[in-house]
Amino acid sequence: MTHKIVKTPSRYAVLLNARAKGWTGSVHESVLRYVSREDLYLTDNFHQAQRTVDKLLSSDYDAIFTGGGDGTIVYLINEVEKRIRNGTLNRQDAPPIGVLRLGTGNALATYLGSDNIIRDLRALRSGAQLTVYDVNMIENSRELFPFAGMGWDADILNDYEFVKDMCRDTSVENYVTGLGGYAAAIALRTIPRVIKQKPLHVRITNLGERALAVNYQGDILKEFAPGDVLYDNKARICAAASVPFWGFQVRMFPHADSYPNLFQVRCYSGNVPEVLINLRDFWRGKLRDEVMHDFLVQHVRVEVDGEPVPYQLSGDAAGVEREVEWSITPHPIKLAVPVY
Repeated sequence: MTHKIVKTPSRYAVLLNARAKGWTGSVHESVLRYVSREDLYLTDNFHQAQRTVDKLLSSDYDAIFTGGGDGTIVYLINEVEKRIRNGTLNRQDAPPIGVLRLGTGNALATYLGSDNIIRDLRALRSGAQLTVYDVNMIENSRELFPFAGMGWDADILNDYEFVKDMCRDTSVENYVTGLGGYAAAIALRTIPRVIKQKPLHVRITNLGERALAVNYQGDILKEFAPGDVLYDNKARICAAASVPFWGFQVRMFPHADSYPNLFQVRCYSGNVPEVLINLRDFWRGKLRDEVMHDFLVQHVRVEVDGEPVPYQLSGDAAGVEREVEWSITPHPIKLAVPVY
């Protein structure tokens, strides 16, 4: 990740997900202390937000800040990139996307060092400069994302959505949105189910020019040629990332940004008890090399034997898949945070 300090933005907009965890009336009032009403845009439906994005990009803002969890940030990244690729926006003219910490997960905010949303907006109002980072993304045939996965991680997200839906409009709704909801979903649904499941059988094929097998320390164990099979074995999780973090500061991909133009693919082949016994190490992305298999790649195809399995993109449930391709984007995305 490379970065540069740029001048204080003279005009910036703020696009927020009004359904994000942490968005309350008091937060709204606090935001309005530092962002004018004409520069604050709220959305609770991404499908209705495309016109808003067009308005933001045509308004000559120096930066567009957004928050509401990784999904909101990734939505704006994709909408900007879509316009660059269809020729309606020049890449050099695209404003950087500012990352605000709001909602659940916040892998990108953690990676970039975003502070509390109100402190960041206060700093911007006081004339803070921006640090703009060039951040690699992964892409498939449809969209860009900083991380994705098959297996347990996607199971947890599906179970979390189930728990939230079950508790919607009840007295416990606020308690099952965010980390508490994930904990409830894992304890009540994911673990009881997956502990009985057979592991996936995953095959990963190198489609890029460069691919490496590495250990937890980042030492190169093996280099692969185009077309080589990197992994063909059982796995409970098969995930990829261009940034080191999952949500909640879980450093699951310690080498995701260690090499230019490579992202990390990681397969976990252990069991539930090992994760629970070594939860602190798992939170830091560290488990035995015998059960954690790491690769740094440019472009891979991942195939799962049997029926399609749960899939997640950027911390949001994304249906089921049995074959996906992941590749590094040809151009990094410009993401910004205030300097103070």
